Amino acid sequence: MQRLTMPSPLRATTLALVIGASLAASACAKRSDFPSLARRPAERAYGSAQPVAAPTPDAQAPLPADASIVARVAALTEQARKADAKFEARRASAERAVAAARGAAVGSDAWSVAQIALADLDSARSEGMVAMADLDRMLVAAAQAAVDGPRGDLDAIAPAHAQVDDLMRKELATLDSLRGRIGG
Repeated sequence: MQRLTMPSPLRATTLALVIGASLAASACAKRSDFPSLARRPAERAYGSAQPVAAPTPDAQAPLPADASIVARVAALTEQARKADAKFEARRASAERAVAAARGAAVGSDAWSVAQIALADLDSARSEGMVAMADLDRMLVAAAQAAVDGPRGDLDAIAPAHAQVDDLMRKELATLDSLRGRIGG
């Protein structure tokens, strides 16, 4: 085999080109193996964002209550008022029966008449308690909905609930007072 010899300056230039191309190729290969450490646009955004302020409740216009809720609350309030009127109409009779039974023996006629009058009062109160129970249920549902949503239904129910609750507490205090006047 015959060996080809190149003149030395040409050989050095060729060797330099081969080595240079080899280094350039290896530099490109190395660069693709590892990501750049330069800042990326997403990294520039970190730390520069401002927190979004939560909307204040006053900034939101209150939504009105559902019309069916308003109608149901009005009907329940009226039911409680009618029951209270019935209670008040029967109260005088119950007070007279309790006064007549004062000091009477348990099981006597006067005591029995007083117990019947108290049961009659309690029956009138129970009609109001049915309305109160419905308002309780509606109030709880509206309060849960108002946590993340509009308060219109809650604002419509709460005052009626408080009004009927006052009536029921007053009636209960009357019944407890009358029961305390007679024994058994």
